Amino acid sequence: MGPTLFTFGLITDTHIRPPQGDDSSPYAVNQLANDRARYASELLASRSPEFTLHLGDMVHTLPHMSTYPDACQEAHRLFQPLNPKLYFVPGNHDIGDKPMATSPAGAVDEHTMLAYQSQFGESWFSFTHSDCCFAVVNSSLINAGNQQETEQREWLENLFEFTGAKRMFLCSHYPPFINHPDEPSHYDNYAEPGRSWLLELLKRYDVEAVFSGHVHQFFYNCYGVSKLYCLPPTSFTRQDYAELYRTTCEREFGRDDAGKFSVALVHVSADGHSLEVLPTQGRCLADDEAPSVATSVGSRNHNLCVHMRHAWYEAVDLPYNGPMEEFSRKRARNDYPLLRLWQMGISHVRTPLADLLDPAIRSRVLEWSRAGIDFTFATSTSPREIPWDLLEQNAGLIRAVEFATKCDAVTTLIDELSEFAPRGFTISLTKIHTSADEKTKGTRFAHNVSSGFLPGEIGELLELLSPTSPVSHIVYQINLNDDMELLIPRLLDAHTDGITPIFNVRFASRNPAVENVDDELIASRVESVLRLSEQHRSLNIQIDTFMDIDRGYSPRNGLLDRSSNFRKAGTLICTR
Repeated sequence: MGPTLFTFGLITDTHIRPPQGDDSSPYAVNQLANDRARYASELLASRSPEFTLHLGDMVHTLPHMSTYPDACQEAHRLFQPLNPKLYFVPGNHDIGDKPMATSPAGAVDEHTMLAYQSQFGESWFSFTHSDCCFAVVNSSLINAGNQQETEQREWLENLFEFTGAKRMFLCSHYPPFINHPDEPSHYDNYAEPGRSWLLELLKRYDVEAVFSGHVHQFFYNCYGVSKLYCLPPTSFTRQDYAELYRTTCEREFGRDDAGKFSVALVHVSADGHSLEVLPTQGRCLADDEAPSVATSVGSRNHNLCVHMRHAWYEAVDLPYNGPMEEFSRKRARNDYPLLRLWQMGISHVRTPLADLLDPAIRSRVLEWSRAGIDFTFATSTSPREIPWDLLEQNAGLIRAVEFATKCDAVTTLIDELSEFAPRGFTISLTKIHTSADEKTKGTRFAHNVSSGFLPGEIGELLELLSPTSPVSHIVYQINLNDDMELLIPRLLDAHTDGITPIFNVRFASRNPAVENVDDELIASRVESVLRLSEQHRSLNIQIDTFMDIDRGYSPRNGLLDRSSNFRKAGTLICTR
């Protein structure tokens, strides 16, 4: 992306309560919402955005409750650091739920809209900034079947048709969808026919992005050229979505998942935009504290690749379990891996070639590519069985195809690869390293498979490669007991022109029955990786593993835990 033209802020789902408290929530974590909102406002204000959009649910108290005005006034007080350029998007707590028979709270109506307008202003409007038009909609009105819905619908259609701005952004508390455009209606999306109406507008007018809240989780989707962002909260996480994480849930049955609270900045350039998420970690700032903020985590550029061993594309059917979904299921996907890559500044991942070959997964590969991610696809399949036409069609998102083979089959693999002309991406060679390659003592044997040549195999390997070989990169494995700060420079020096080494830095123990849950050790390995990357700018390093493997073979911690929150090593990459 080019130079930043301007930056704006995003904050959502603060769920502020009146200062005297009320009974609008039975959950203990909601008592922290006000102090968390104050901290989040100070953090966002410290980055000086040109304006800020609150994506809804400013307050937790509902419009029909007597404490609603007090909660709204408290919200204005806590948002003071973001004034005067603060715009409000109506959330269902602020203005009433969308029409839905099983909604826990009352639906939007004339009375709730008047209550909202008296506190926050118009519930739909637009403004322009630097030749960009921002449209704010009252998403609770969609499918309401009343006069206000008709008026908003005509207004939005006219705005998109006649605005003189070149670029359009839409702000809506409810996301249009969270997993798929054709998903069934549920508490966390637009119902039909309103959803199809809105999506058709997005496509017809090439709306650049849609920013939403409401779900208290991060989701990223694409529709046509539009990018759809659902942003995390500052107050509490929705415990129904704790089912996305195959681990023990965080505090309050998943309602207080501190690693996911955040605000965000959007950096707009002439050729696009980027999202920078600033974690708040659920921190609080009380009235008697100084309004100072911690250093935020931002994006950095690192020439790193991570192994995506878990099914990063997987959608899960959540249990039907009220109050949100008591009579139907809801399907969702854990998109925090993508957000964590953005936060670490990592734009390169390694995953099996089978992910690209599966049409259902390939659609998500394409969306991650649009989000700035390049792929290395690994395979042990013979080149003669590879669908090269498909790879060529998707060459723009492929950084490399990594072919794995046994040592005694390297020559055969190179000969097979030579039958195919270069396709616009790198061809890498890695070794299928098994327990059979290890020296045994007596009858000891442990079934184990890993990827990469051992450093001692470099001489024989390089003799097999010629300057005209289709292979340009070789993968070496760096194990826990290897001194990488001595070994990697030595391997770099040993390589000839035209052959580039890739170093697969493994967190797993050599014995698959021995776990590595030493976060300090893993962080020190990552510290060495970052130091080497600074010394050797073109260094190619794979980090294995991205997210904890906490069961099965070779258990080990990664950059993220199973809740998709940063471990020490991941935070280290963010802050370098």
